[in-house]
Amino acid sequence: MSRHADFIRADRFRAGAEPESAAQAIEADRSRIVQCSPVRRLQQKTQVFPLDVKASVRSRLTHSLEVKETGRQLALRVVAQLEQEADRDAFVSLVEMACLLHDVGNPPFGHFGEAVIIDWLGQHLPGLFRRAVGRPSAQWPMLLADLRQFEGNAQSLRLLHSLQDLNLTLSQLAALQKYVRGAYQPVTGGRWQQKPGHFFSERPLVQQIRACFPSTARGRHPLAFLMEAADDMAYGVADLEDAVDRRVLSLAELERALLGEANDYLKQLWRESRVEEPGFFSRFRQRLGRDLLPLISAQYLTHQQAILDGDHDQPLLAVEQPPAQALQWLKAFALRHVFRRREVESLELAGFAALKGVLDAFAPLLALPATEFTGLEERRDANGQVLRRLFHRLPPRHLAAYYRDSQNAPLFEHDAEREWYFRVRLLLDFISGMTDTYVLEEYRLLCGLQG
Repeated sequence: MSRHADFIRADRFRAGAEPESAAQAIEADRSRIVQCSPVRRLQQKTQVFPLDVKASVRSRLTHSLEVKETGRQLALRVVAQLEQEADRDAFVSLVEMACLLHDVGNPPFGHFGEAVIIDWLGQHLPGLFRRAVGRPSAQWPMLLADLRQFEGNAQSLRLLHSLQDLNLTLSQLAALQKYVRGAYQPVTGGRWQQKPGHFFSERPLVQQIRACFPSTARGRHPLAFLMEAADDMAYGVADLEDAVDRRVLSLAELERALLGEANDYLKQLWRESRVEEPGFFSRFRQRLGRDLLPLISAQYLTHQQAILDGDHDQPLLAVEQPPAQALQWLKAFALRHVFRRREVESLELAGFAALKGVLDAFAPLLALPATEFTGLEERRDANGQVLRRLFHRLPPRHLAAYYRDSQNAPLFEHDAEREWYFRVRLLLDFISGMTDTYVLEEYRLLCGLQG
């Protein structure tokens, strides 16, 4: 059996009634993933321009579809060079579906929304905990550190496993994880430690993944490298194309900078793509992809042994080759000249007000002792009725997860802290799952601006 076959398995967190081959299990995953609501919600989440109504500008869904196709092309190139024992269809499917799912945990307004949530949690959680629970245990600092670190990749794992209960194969879930550190763990060094890849709530799942794939205790599942490279390839050009389409950036402005600062390879690519003719960006993207696809697949195959052992600590695009350097220049230019534009920042300010406002409005639910929170249906006083109405806005699926885990989740040392931990998760699950337009509508309602 090949080394790659060790990472393509039928194992699930909960075994099914009937035995499955790896190929059958991973094919079943495709159906579950494509039809799940988190993928559908990506159509109203930000890629670059929040709240944009132009169909030609990418949403998270259209971006994820492009990443999926790029990931497929990478996987086909790599798997063609692997041992015959590796299931090629399963290999390609795992990469494709990891690409499709890579952004499902992102909150409204993308990385800016992430930063808003993290800041709010840091300011408010300690005080809310004291009011609701009181004196902390020795375990609580670790749990608080976990709650204060919101990260879209870790939320993706939680969303698919704990909330949607898709029971995907461990291979598929592992291929989705870009980072190996738990949010409850300190940063100890290493490339895949800089952000959390899972929360304490999903620790039992991660323990099972690591038992199945021991190398993921220190490194990534091999196919996560291809997912990450496909994402980088897709947004490296797409963000600039959307900026030009939205008239936030002109082609002439981009051309002046590129011809003055970029490497010779990128300048030549620009000229070959005939900027003055219709369909320029399509030609430009295809030519860059023509050179990046073999470069990335060659990097994967060159470092295959270290990747399989969990010891490779660099992205596949971290090479001093002209196409990779060209992509890096394009991404850096977008960061400086698109994401910091007044038009984009103005939309993000609206998102800041909405996210913070919704978090502030629901915060009183976190200040209640557990018995008061679960007894809100019995409250008849004015404040209790307001809190009850807030409680009723929480989705039934998320409430079901709260009731299940707040009573039975393992690894918690104190019942009161476990309950409050999952109450915070309940609020974060609700708000991070909102689309950009939904969070604005919720904010307007809570401010009394709509019925």
